[in-house]
Amino acid sequence: MADQGLDLADVFSLALNGMKAERQQVNDLDGYNGNHGDNMVANLEMITKALREHSEGSPTEALTSAAEQVRSEGRGGTSQFYAQGLSQAAEQLQGHVTLDQGDILTLVQTLMGAIPSQGYTDAPGTAETVLAQVLGQSHPAQAPAQTEPEAETSPGLGSIFKKLLPFGLAFLRAKQSGADTTEAVGQSLLQAALGLPTAGQLETTPRTAAGGVIVRSILGSLVNR
Repeated sequence: MADQGLDLADVFSLALNGMKAERQQVNDLDGYNGNHGDNMVANLEMITKALREHSEGSPTEALTSAAEQVRSEGRGGTSQFYAQGLSQAAEQLQGHVTLDQGDILTLVQTLMGAIPSQGYTDAPGTAETVLAQVLGQSHPAQAPAQTEPEAETSPGLGSIFKKLLPFGLAFLRAKQSGADTTEAVGQSLLQAALGLPTAGQLETTPRTAAGGVIVRSILGSLVNR
């Protein structure tokens, strides 16, 4: 891929680093095999490597290659949803030579929208997605109120992310609803000011926890650019 714009491999490398830091927390939420975090680290390593190897091609070519590799060699049943999301993102970015922040938001939206928060289904729209939970479109039971500030579990959940994340999530939600970039910035500033809940408050399944780590890692980098 050309030097201008955002590099896909670098974007997923950030997601990989975030997942490595939160691997055990995600594993702890997996009451079935206890290895969802491990699987996601392996899959993100695979995706990042495939994107790096195809960095001279178009974003669509790179994402298609990554999707094919995850489909054939991915770890865990959720890998097939990630392969589907990567394929759909490749179609969404058809014709793009370089990627800007809006394209990366499209990628995040498409990828997380392909993953049901739990279970397995072949019928689109029949299961709540990771995207819906991360963006707060669902309303899971809230945890009891904290009397003491929650301890930070890793640098990825530090104070700077807590300040940046509401803006990034609100921007993504506004873009998802069809707003143009100027509108999206205005809407996201308003929603952030009103106290949009963070992804961490909505993480109820291993898939959503992993998706939240990916979204935080990527949006944090975009807001910092």
